[in-house]
Amino acid sequence: MKMMKDMMQKMMSGMVKAEDMPEMMGTMMENMFSKMTTEDRMKFVSTMMPNCLNMIFAELNESSKQKLAKEMLNKMTDIFASKITKK
Repeated sequence: MKMMKDMMQKMMSGMVKAEDMPEMMGTMMENMFSKMTTEDRMKFVSTMMPNCLNMIFAELNESSKQKLAKEMLNKMTDIFASKITKK
């Protein structure tokens, strides 16, 4: 939690560059998920993903919304299909 708190403070103070965000968020998410139970992971994703997407879509124009929705649907479909069909 300290790492997340430190990262949030840096973001809020404008110390984090936009190009550093993907790597930093990836590290933070890895750390957070590694400490969660399976049930906690599932609950987090099913609760937070819709919230995050709603916040992201709220700031986009119609064509950007459509483009992002198609891209995300394709990526998520590929991920889900690979997990369901794996044996």
